[in-house]
Amino acid sequence: MHMRLTEKRKKILQILKTHKRVMSAGEIHKKVPDIDLVTVYRNLDLFVKEKMVVKVHLKDDEVQYEYQEKPHHHAVCGKCKKVIHFDVSDDKIKKILGLNNFDVEEIDLVVKGKCQKG
Repeated sequence: MHMRLTEKRKKILQILKTHKRVMSAGEIHKKVPDIDLVTVYRNLDLFVKEKMVVKVHLKDDEVQYEYQEKPHHHAVCGKCKKVIHFDVSDDKIKKILGLNNFDVEEIDLVVKGKCQKG
């Protein structure tokens, strides 16, 4: 399915592309106050379904979204909340996991700890 990129969708997607970080729907809404929050959520869900944006669970309480030019994973400092982006191939992760009779469809890897400053 190819969706039509309406003006509202373009604005929401542009926010994610220009900020190049994970953002909550609320943060995105603040950048485009002319678009109501329900519409922001609805379009973010559509972007995730179309694999244009990824849904990221970095904090326990809030889902965030990110436009990724290149797929990557995240490490989060529990003290200063810094988010570090790192690359490791899904194939390498699958090999380490050793799930032989399991068809992995998606890997959402978040490493939690403390950075050098934290």
